[in-house]
Amino acid sequence: MSENRLLLMDTFFFLHRSFHAYPIDLKNSAGERTNILFGFAQSLLDSIMELSPTHIACGWESEDQPSFRKVLFPQYQITRVSLPDEEEEIFGDQLPKVIELIEAFNVPRLMVNGFEGDDVLGTAAALASKESEVVISSADQDLLQLVGRNILVYRPARPPYIKKQLFDEEEFVKKYGFNPVQMIDYKALRGDPSDNIPGVKGIGDKTAKSLIEKFGSLENIYSHVDEVGSSSVREKLEKDRENAFLSKQLATIITNIPMEFNLDACQVHDFEVEKVRELFKRFEFKSLMKRLDHLELIGRPRREEMKKSKENKQQSLF
Repeated sequence: MSENRLLLMDTFFFLHRSFHAYPIDLKNSAGERTNILFGFAQSLLDSIMELSPTHIACGWESEDQPSFRKVLFPQYQITRVSLPDEEEEIFGDQLPKVIELIEAFNVPRLMVNGFEGDDVLGTAAALASKESEVVISSADQDLLQLVGRNILVYRPARPPYIKKQLFDEEEFVKKYGFNPVQMIDYKALRGDPSDNIPGVKGIGDKTAKSLIEKFGSLENIYSHVDEVGSSSVREKLEKDRENAFLSKQLATIITNIPMEFNLDACQVHDFEVEKVRELFKRFEFKSLMKRLDHLELIGRPRREEMKKSKENKQQSLF
């Protein structure tokens, strides 16, 4: 097993969760709104303390171009409820401060225009898993399809309803009854109302799982559609074939988008704890200040290790 552990933060999942979890009127004495900032900072610290990573990076959404999924299917995510204008402004106004916070942590922000944050995380995970264990921190079910060799998904707790859970392949199969990559086929059949992925009309959870158990993949289902026992299910599949394959495209996280990724740039030893401390003072995050000591405890041995490694390399030159 690799000695490295890369933590990939699903940043916008935590930003949206924080926006709804903490009072919208949370401000510092200077009048700066801080509900998103506080929630994200707490989630980042929670993930670091829980997972003890050697490397960290934050995924970020495409800023200048729509995702290819919206181009492919304009109704994609159309069912998502937009924030009222005032709340949208409050959310947007905090994003530059979130970036400032991430930069103070000295954590790289990963983004590729035209692709969603999930695709960026998927590609970073695929690249990094060749030389590191990867843990993606998120409660987004879509990301579970990435679970595999050297790639785990950590679902943070949401007391009192949801307990924290670290998904490897075994834990995933135990919960869902099929393999992680088959989450794509499951969504192609059942659809996903949260993203307005249509799926096959009339096929629900039980039928989708039964079809996956028998045939394995969407392609194999349609190659053997005449072997589907139920005539009504067979009819639904034949009627919605186009939507099924469109849905699979929409549900598939891309793991080979054109992006550069440097694992060394994500090393924990580069935490700028004092910069973070200054920001916490500015935003008046008193309850989080003590937790910064943990970052120093993580970072100190990393810094010493890197210094020693550098010295050894220099000595080997002579």
